[in-house]
Amino acid sequence: MGNYIGNIIWPTILFIAIFIPVFITYEPYIMTNAHYDISSSIIQTLNSTLGSPVSLASTYLLGDLAPYLYLLIVALLIAYRKEVHRIVNELGLSWRPLFGKLTIPIVLVLAVLWFLVSGLIPLTAILPQVSLTNVLLLIYTLYPIAISEELVFRGFILNKLLPRRNSTKPISIMHSIPAILISAIYFTAAHLPIYLAMYGVNDLLTVAYILSYIFIYGLISGFIFALTSNVIPDIIMHWINDYLSIMVIIYSIH
Repeated sequence: MGNYIGNIIWPTILFIAIFIPVFITYEPYIMTNAHYDISSSIIQTLNSTLGSPVSLASTYLLGDLAPYLYLLIVALLIAYRKEVHRIVNELGLSWRPLFGKLTIPIVLVLAVLWFLVSGLIPLTAILPQVSLTNVLLLIYTLYPIAISEELVFRGFILNKLLPRRNSTKPISIMHSIPAILISAIYFTAAHLPIYLAMYGVNDLLTVAYILSYIFIYGLISGFIFALTSNVIPDIIMHWINDYLSIMVIIYSIH
C-alpha cells in the first residue's frame, strides 16, 4: 500500500479537525431546515464590514479555512524549524512537473474541462458590472477561500497522501489515483454541512447532486496537483470557479 498512499494519519486528523467545527457551525440550519443562503451571507458580510477596517480585516483574515492554515503553518515551522525551506514543499508550493513541457498544456486542458463540466465557462465573456462589492468578493474568493482551501486540501492533505517521489524513479500518475480519490472524498465531505444547511435534509438529492460536482472538482484539481506538485494552478482555478459561482447565483436572482 506504501506504493500508493503516503502518510494518511495527519491528513485525516486535519480533516476531522475541520469537519467537526464546520458541522457545529451549520448544525442549527441543518436541524431547523432554515435554508442557509451562502452567497447572500457572504455579500452581506462584506458590505457590513465596509464601515470598519478592523471588521473588514478580521473577515478576510479569519474567514473560511484560514485559521486552520495558520495553525498548519505554525506546526510546520515548529516541525521543520531547522529546515524552513521544507515548508514550501509541505504546502505544495514546489514545482516538479510530471510530464515536463507537456504538463502546463495538460493542466490547462483539465482546468477548461472543469469549467465545461460546471457550466461556468460561458460567463468568462460576460464580466459583471464592476462595483466595490464585486471587488471585495473577488478578493474574498481568492483569500481566504481559494488560497486557504487549496493549501489545506491539496497543498498539505493530498501532498501527504501522495506516495513519496524518488529522484531515480518518479511515481506514475496511476500510483497517485488512490491518494487523489481520498483527498477528493475529504474535500467533498468538508462541504457536506454547508450544503445540508442550504438545502436541508429533506432535499438530499440536490445535496448529492452538488456534492458530486465538488467531488469531480476534487479529482481534477487533485490530478493537476499530482502533475505539477504545485498548488498555484489549483488556487487560480478554485478562485475563478467560486467567484463565478456566486455571481451566477446573484445575477440569476436578479
